[in-house]
Amino acid sequence: MDPRQRLFLIALTLLVLATRSYGITRPIKIGAIFHKGDEDHMSAFLKAISETRYEHLAPVFEFIPLIKYIDDDTDSFKTGQITCELLEEGVAAIFGPASPHTRGIVASIAARYEIPHIEYVWREKETVQAEMEENKISSMTINVYPDSEMVSQAIADVVDSMKWHRSVAIYENNEGLSRIQKALSVKQQKDNSISNSIIIRQLDDGKQYRPMLKEIRNSSIFNVIIDAKDPEKINDVLEQAKEIKLLGNYSNFVITYLDASKLRIPEIQNGTSANITGFNIKQNDVENITLIESAILYEAVFLLNKAIETLNSRNTDNDEPIRIDPVPLSCEQNQKYQAGPNITSIMRELSKMGKVTGVMNIDEYGRRRNFNITILDFRPDMIPIGYWDSNGLHPVQTEKDRESYLYKSIQDKTFIISTRVGAPYVMEVTDGQQRGYLIDHKYYEGYCIDLIAAIAEQLGFKYQYELVPGPYNGLIKRLVDRKSDLAICDLTITRERMNIVDFSLPFMNLGISILFSKPEEKRPELFSFLSPLSTDVWIYMATAYLGVSIMLFLQARMAPGEWDNPHPCNADPEELENNFDLKNSLWLTIGSLMQQGCDILPKAPSIRMLASMWWFFTLIMISSYTANLAAFLTAEKMDAPIKGVEDLAGQTKIKYGAVGGGATVAFFRDSNSTLYKRMYATMNEVRPSVFVKDNKEGVERVLNSKRTYAFLMESTSIEYETERKCKIEQIGTLLDNKGYGIALPRNSEYRIPINGVILKLGEKGELQKLKKRWWQENGGGQCKKDEEVKSATSELGIANVGGVFLVLGVGCVASLIVAIFEFLWNIRKVAVREKITPKEALIAELKFAVNIWATKKPVKIAKSSGASSLEGGLGRAASTARSIVGSFLRLDMLDKFDKDHNTNNRSNDRKIN
Repeated sequence: MDPRQRLFLIALTLLVLATRSYGITRPIKIGAIFHKGDEDHMSAFLKAISETRYEHLAPVFEFIPLIKYIDDDTDSFKTGQITCELLEEGVAAIFGPASPHTRGIVASIAARYEIPHIEYVWREKETVQAEMEENKISSMTINVYPDSEMVSQAIADVVDSMKWHRSVAIYENNEGLSRIQKALSVKQQKDNSISNSIIIRQLDDGKQYRPMLKEIRNSSIFNVIIDAKDPEKINDVLEQAKEIKLLGNYSNFVITYLDASKLRIPEIQNGTSANITGFNIKQNDVENITLIESAILYEAVFLLNKAIETLNSRNTDNDEPIRIDPVPLSCEQNQKYQAGPNITSIMRELSKMGKVTGVMNIDEYGRRRNFNITILDFRPDMIPIGYWDSNGLHPVQTEKDRESYLYKSIQDKTFIISTRVGAPYVMEVTDGQQRGYLIDHKYYEGYCIDLIAAIAEQLGFKYQYELVPGPYNGLIKRLVDRKSDLAICDLTITRERMNIVDFSLPFMNLGISILFSKPEEKRPELFSFLSPLSTDVWIYMATAYLGVSIMLFLQARMAPGEWDNPHPCNADPEELENNFDLKNSLWLTIGSLMQQGCDILPKAPSIRMLASMWWFFTLIMISSYTANLAAFLTAEKMDAPIKGVEDLAGQTKIKYGAVGGGATVAFFRDSNSTLYKRMYATMNEVRPSVFVKDNKEGVERVLNSKRTYAFLMESTSIEYETERKCKIEQIGTLLDNKGYGIALPRNSEYRIPINGVILKLGEKGELQKLKKRWWQENGGGQCKKDEEVKSATSELGIANVGGVFLVLGVGCVASLIVAIFEFLWNIRKVAVREKITPKEALIAELKFAVNIWATKKPVKIAKSSGASSLEGGLGRAASTARSIVGSFLRLDMLDKFDKDHNTNNRSNDRKIN
């Protein structure tokens, strides 16, 4: 530095000191009113007054503090007297008081005599301000504390962003209660139920808050708003909340104190996982000032000092300067402070320009309408996560930052997972092997065990299970009490449950259906093939068969066209024969009935007509029998008393029920469908009760009820049971669509990462593989194998057609008996014709019968003696000769037969006639 410059600065400093020593600076008295408990405010005021003297090297003014102290902060009369005393001493402005009971009288007197009145604490809109706003009169009171309505709006916006459904608000005094009520009234405009879900509690005058905090913990409410003026009291509340373990998992605290950065929250929170959110309004850091009101008061003194300096500088350029120096005033006179309105106007002007402590934007009614609140998150370290201004809440953390912090917290956490035993989701390993997951010295396996393992592998967290006995509500209660992090089993996502806990995306979709027992398989009757036609019809058919056969026999004898020449080579036969004797008539009709036909066919028109009618009759009867036989054989499978929920609701023989207190009962109870409501009413009225404690009991009841009880159950559980128990089946379609999800405590931040893993597993088909493994591969598929065997053997078994085989066997035996009689009868004729003994004839015929290589049978039987041999030889020779001669004769007669064919026919006709 140049020596001349250094000499100049020394001289200037000496001049300033000399000026102050000789009282050249103009003293301006500044009044302040404090009550008992405002000692910190008083210190901040004096500190600011002292430091304004050194803000400039050559200050024009010097503030002289006039402090009035009143013990009773509710004595408005005495406060009014003190205010008048300050006016009589001649003050340029009055600071305070902080009490809501006495500041109103000060504001009223200051407005009357146009004395700048400066407040530094939270204030509701009072009567004086309301009247000024109504009459559009500028206020002489300036409150540098953020506007009450905007602070309440900031609290409401932060709480709303957390999506709390139930919470507790703890306040210290009436000012805090008013602030919370304002915040809740703002919140209520968005959510009409907020007033019913907020519990209000006041802090005791002492320092023991544990009873109140224990009450909050026992109510299972973990969202807490704390509004207290004293920062040490806030620290005490948090420390005691930590001692009773209220400051634990999923606990959320919002501290409305606007200087939360000076609280001991990081120290208190160490070792806990509570989410604590605090507010911090931007202020200059002032040494030895801890209260936010004191810091605001400190800044307000500098704002007043800058305003008076600005007014003084403007007086130098004004032809008619305004008298800044205050004069003594009296409350009994009407004289006013001339510079008062100018000072408050300049203070509002400077607040908008940010020339002193940043932009405050104090409006014409003295309200600080522009301020910035930083939102702090104290988990694990104090970091800003957003800010609030007049435009609303603005997060500053990027999505990537939030995800990074979230995934890190997941990897550092050991999740407590509540579950309950139920196949195939969680099952005890009973074969002695160590597989699955160890819970309470026992190993468990199942679909949910594998699903959690897959999710944990993807997110990298550790976990341990706890078994919760009893109904599903026990799992929900563990989450509500914040004693577990997740709950998984066959837990249905319902609206009622979603009101108190959160759910992940469904990992399995399902619906309600009906479980019913299959009809008992009846042993088919031996002659069940006769069942398609009644006994009467069978009798009528047999009668028709005999009647038509006899008619055919008689009409054939009457019809000339049915009589034929038995010897076509004889042009003039002595007799004619009729093919339709009684045996052939019976054969024709039975062949037609059996759909086989016959070589003997009618020629006469009348016989053809009769045969045609019989064939038409057999066509209809056989077709009807075949169709009815197929329907009859499958009728047993189609015999179901109920085919759906409508059938179930429309009858009274079969009772139906569900798991008591479960999601299925809730579906019927809360449904808008008249049918389902009627079913719910029916289930409630039936005695004994149709409700069961779990699915296992319901399945057993279906199996043991002999088709008198149906169980309403989730389709996935039905699939599991029907894969293993072949006597039950699913009836009808799904009544609704819902899903199983993983339950989490309300507003759990882990829901989004878990949802992402579930989506990923579903897209890769892993969820379907898990279901196939536990539904089909581990003990399932038994009934499907039985159905495949039945399908491979077609619809008919030996039991169904055994009667047909019996008829065939009986027929074969009967035909064998007839053949034997025919054989023996032939033996008798041979013995007579050949003049041999019956024994010889029997032996000869048997030898020929068993000689399967013989294709021609001799007419005569060879004898055993030589004569017999000779006679047999001669006989065979004579027979051969006759055959040769006959052949020649037939050849010679062929031409004659052709020529006389027509003549023979006419001759035969004449003989018949």
